[in-house]
Amino acid sequence: MIKTDTNSNLTAAADIGGTQIRAALVTRDGQILDEARDDTIPERGIEDAAGRLSNLVHQVAGDAQGVVGLAVSTAGPINPASGTYDHPPNLTGWHGKSMKPDLERLTSLPVAIGHDATLAALAETRFGPFKDAKNLVYVTISTGIGGGIVANGDMVTGSTGQAGELGHITVRTDPDAFSCGVGCHGCFEGNASGPNIGRMGRVAAQNDPNSATTLIELANGDINNIDARITFEAAEQGDPVAEKVVLQVIENVGRGLASILAVLDPDGVIVGGGVVHSLEHRWDEVINAVRTYGLPRYETRGVPVSVTQLGDDVSLIGASVLSFSRFTQK
Repeated sequence: MIKTDTNSNLTAAADIGGTQIRAALVTRDGQILDEARDDTIPERGIEDAAGRLSNLVHQVAGDAQGVVGLAVSTAGPINPASGTYDHPPNLTGWHGKSMKPDLERLTSLPVAIGHDATLAALAETRFGPFKDAKNLVYVTISTGIGGGIVANGDMVTGSTGQAGELGHITVRTDPDAFSCGVGCHGCFEGNASGPNIGRMGRVAAQNDPNSATTLIELANGDINNIDARITFEAAEQGDPVAEKVVLQVIENVGRGLASILAVLDPDGVIVGGGVVHSLEHRWDEVINAVRTYGLPRYETRGVPVSVTQLGDDVSLIGASVLSFSRFTQK
């Protein structure tokens, strides 16, 4: 049994993504002491995932003298008050369901839930290069694309807790643009997330197989094997078809980030996720794309967009911040 202690300097934190679930024991200053992970396998159901996540929480926090509680960072859309999902594109079958009651029962801890990108933004205001910023946006570009917004020092959650779905802003209007998992044609997620970059690579190879020799070779001769990693690797090796896809992705990311800057005028935008890691060595091109599609003020002010320094742990750390703020003894 995990002990609850509102005076503890430790908390349990968890992160639920489309690919993996993680649990960690985290200190008040954001240090991760222990971590455990498992595959999400959302198609097995939310109850199954809750059981496996609770096992991970017991694994990392069961021997602690006490923790203030458990906070969960998760892909959305989600209502953070109830933990109820609303058509989550990367958590198949979880619509209208909440993991919160099962987690509270299985861990005996108070549970708080937040959108992963919103909690990432919160973490960045506490521990990142924009520490103490009052207006900050975090954008994750990975299996999906999501956003978290801190405005005037507060997390922006919206009327139903689903604010920050920045992946569904429109970045393309042409007929060849892709749609995301919930059908938004031409949106940021549909045209720059990891799975959709793979889809762009497959379509491009099918349309011009004679020029996509390296791309197809890296896929072991089967176009259906092309994913984002192979597309980026082929572009690095000079494949013209893969390079055209990557250039389109860079343009799409630039358009998306420029729109976010125009609407919210934050102190900064922090970007993370697997796609960002693949683009990091071409980040100057991304910034130039933001500048191209952004407002004129960013020509003189500079483009306040940075890659996260907190890495893949940013949402876990954000969950820990939420837990301490929610459950610590006042």
